[in-house]
Amino acid sequence: MKRFMVIGRKKSIWFLLGAALYILVILLGLGNMAASLVSAGNRELPIYSVQREEPLVALTFNCAWEKNDIPQLLDLLEKENIKATFFLVGQWVERYPDSVRQIAAAGHEIGNHSYSHVDFVGEQENIILQQMDKTDALIRDLTGTAPGLARVPSGSYDSRVIRLLRRQGYEVIQWDVDSVDWQKPPADEMTRKVVENVQNGSIVLFHSGADTTMEALPDVIAGLREKGYRFTTVGNLLLKGETVTDHTGRQLPAK
Repeated sequence: MKRFMVIGRKKSIWFLLGAALYILVILLGLGNMAASLVSAGNRELPIYSVQREEPLVALTFNCAWEKNDIPQLLDLLEKENIKATFFLVGQWVERYPDSVRQIAAAGHEIGNHSYSHVDFVGEQENIILQQMDKTDALIRDLTGTAPGLARVPSGSYDSRVIRLLRRQGYEVIQWDVDSVDWQKPPADEMTRKVVENVQNGSIVLFHSGADTTMEALPDVIAGLREKGYRFTTVGNLLLKGETVTDHTGRQLPAK
């Protein structure tokens, strides 16, 4: 009898130790989660994507490179009945004013992508503001309207940069699907990467002047439509009213 009591006592001890360890793991997990939420809450993030019930997606094009394929790109978008969002570098605007007018005349949305594509992280605030103001003025002179959207050069930012741009009235836009067209992948590889990774409310990054972008775009558009997606501009994709941004940069309605 004593032997069974000892065995039973040992089992109870191991059970209690196991339960204590389990509780400790849960508490540590909750602590890490809380720390993560605090960290995310202290960070200023741009919008990477938008929570939408509808299968909507926004195609965006950064215009910063020398090659100008805007006429062909606009022809394709018109043929497909798609409105997109173009983020323009000021120096590109100066080189291709006719293309800027054509983008606006076709009903596409225009955002500010700095003047000379300088990295804003570590840059003085007055320099950042000069970069943005100069590009705003160039776009306003050509289209009659200054942009309300901004995209930081090279996708490089910190909380200070995002706060500064938001104080100036910009909504700062990143992306959650990168075509990586600047790496010049084969068109079929680019198509597969985009189509497989898009979700409701995705913002897709392309570049004008990239070698295989124009080759891939028709298949990207067809592939997304086959999956039921519809296309809109970033401005129309964004939620109205009170919103919050989660730790991934996804815009959500405020609860």
